[in-house]
Amino acid sequence: MKQSIGIFAICLAFQMIYGQNSNPKENNLTGQTIDLENGYRFVSTYIIPDDPDMLVVLENVLGENVEFIRNAQGDIIQKIGPNWINGIGDWNTTEGYLFRMIGAETLLLNGEVIAPATPIPVQTGYQFVSYLPTEPKDAMEAFESIIGVNLEFIRNMYGDAINKIGPNWINGIGEAQPGEFYLVKMLGDGELIYPGQSQPECPSAFIDSRDGQEYAAVMIGNQCWMAENLNVGALIPGNDQMQDNSIIEKYCYDDNLSNCDEYGGLYQWDEMMQYITNQGVQGICPPGWHTPTDEEWMILEGSVDSQYGYPDPEWEQTGYRGYNAGQKLKSTSGWYNNGNGSDEFGFTALPAGHRNIYGSFSGYSGGGYWWSSSESSSLKAWYRFLDYFYPSVGRYNYNKDYGFSVRCLKD
Repeated sequence: MKQSIGIFAICLAFQMIYGQNSNPKENNLTGQTIDLENGYRFVSTYIIPDDPDMLVVLENVLGENVEFIRNAQGDIIQKIGPNWINGIGDWNTTEGYLFRMIGAETLLLNGEVIAPATPIPVQTGYQFVSYLPTEPKDAMEAFESIIGVNLEFIRNMYGDAINKIGPNWINGIGEAQPGEFYLVKMLGDGELIYPGQSQPECPSAFIDSRDGQEYAAVMIGNQCWMAENLNVGALIPGNDQMQDNSIIEKYCYDDNLSNCDEYGGLYQWDEMMQYITNQGVQGICPPGWHTPTDEEWMILEGSVDSQYGYPDPEWEQTGYRGYNAGQKLKSTSGWYNNGNGSDEFGFTALPAGHRNIYGSFSGYSGGGYWWSSSESSSLKAWYRFLDYFYPSVGRYNYNKDYGFSVRCLKD
């Protein structure tokens, strides 16, 4: 990693003088605000921006109150003449950025919340390390994975530090805070992994209070998933469009209500979301549950696959990805041509087929389709596909008017 000693000198000279802690706020897992006060600010986020271009991420604060933004390598964003020049490129959520403010602004960020346990490589020398959890945490606990022989110190923007005095490590920081980055000096390479946030309680079964329907649930990794497809709402014919009419509507394969009893309902994306586009919303899920994002599906896939863990870039691909996650998620019966799975984790994915945009049904026993709550465009959204023939999991984006199955994730 390139070094820029000038940056660190500036940081350390000013870190005791300026500002208050950043103040992050969550909004349905999609938003964060960070207060930028006068002076030098250590800034990071737990959001993966929708568009990572730095000039797009910072568009609401780039004005007369910003002097410059720098990264750990010395690359800079600054105004030359009438134009802002981006010498950094894209915002990297695992890194931090030094802001020089000459007035107060509020930075607004939108996108997906990064998994707090995402590994961050820390190399010999200095680096700006992002704080990924969404809640404050005792700094000794937060940085436990790198506190050892290869660490020299960890410092916040006020000059408070974790360092070794005699045989003991001393926590002068207190709690690590969302919205801040931390200056880390390493004597050797390592990997920072923040402790995972508390797991949700996961019942083996629960009752949907809206209609008395009982569902099985299962804990997989740190996620609590419904172990069967959602089946809520009033049946409408497959050749009808679902409407924003305060009534939850569902399709049943071949317009046969008994297929919903066995395989769950099929839903258009907008109906699943209840006509809200913020990913991770409750939508038609029971209270205390939400529609899983594209990223949350990736976490599930990485939790069960034998070869590719999360957040391996394998899961970012479109099409069939992974090694055998699909085989492990599929039910042990019901799949065409003996294409059953092992259902090792109790997810029990069923081949419910789908309703196409013309109102007809297909794919029963051969494939299962599940929406995510993440859009890929104004007309399409990401979904997951399991096939009787393949052991991997398909990730595609389709027109929102298709009718797919829905699984909900515990808040």
